[in-house]
Amino acid sequence: MFEELGIVTNIWAEEIANGARFDELMMEFGANGFKDMEVREGDYLRNSEFGELIQKLEAAMPAYTDTEFRTICDAIWTEQPYESRHPTLFEALVVFAKKASGLTLSYAMSHPWLSAPTDSEADTQQIIKAKKLAYLLCPRRARLRLVDLDTEGDIDASAAVANLKHYSRLLPNYPMIFAIENARQTATLTLELAVAGGVKLTYDETNTYRADGTPVNPPDEFWSAVKMTDLTSVHFKQKTEAGVLSEVCDGFVNFRAIAGHLKTRHYKGDLLLENTPTVHSLQDALRSREYLLSC
Repeated sequence: MFEELGIVTNIWAEEIANGARFDELMMEFGANGFKDMEVREGDYLRNSEFGELIQKLEAAMPAYTDTEFRTICDAIWTEQPYESRHPTLFEALVVFAKKASGLTLSYAMSHPWLSAPTDSEADTQQIIKAKKLAYLLCPRRARLRLVDLDTEGDIDASAAVANLKHYSRLLPNYPMIFAIENARQTATLTLELAVAGGVKLTYDETNTYRADGTPVNPPDEFWSAVKMTDLTSVHFKQKTEAGVLSEVCDGFVNFRAIAGHLKTRHYKGDLLLENTPTVHSLQDALRSREYLLSC
């Protein structure tokens, strides 16, 4: 199971801050067996050379219809000819796609999906843009994940479900997996909203633990409620009284129990490592994989 462990790219934040290139880290991790990569939005990404490319792409998007943009995305990854009004930009994306050959890239960002938007049109356009980025990163298996780090307190479940259904309907000609992750709210509640909204769940058991090690809701409660068809990804990181660690080892999260649940229920999604960033993230990831393999 853990032989196929992937990563969330925010583990590279420290190295990118010190001048490392996103594409070089991507290739290095891929060469070490980490083939699934979730490109996590954030300042570290926007400050990288790949982030600069993404920003130019976002500025160019309005010049293309939805069909034209999808056609270019498909052509880039299948090495087919295409026409564009930004040849230099898309040539750079062709180069990136060649470097990412053999990898499965998805896209994730923070977004307040649990709350009714104050500006519906701006909210819609933000999701459309994100879906196009997700599709560009991997047309054969596009996936967009949202995590709400802002909404706290009582949740308007009807508004949250309405958001998810609305987001799912956008860009119907761009096939992709649309997912949400448990963050501040309990995993059980997030699962209920995902199922009601018709989207998949990314599960991170670490997020269920408070600083003192007590769970917001017991993991067994979640595992008794979830079906494997509800899940698209499971994140792995460890937490102790010191916080989230830079590599997986002993702590609050029982990885052996998680592996047991996934294996006996024939889980088909990916497994992604999301350690706290350091300047030696590959070594941290390799040691983490060895630990998880021992589970």
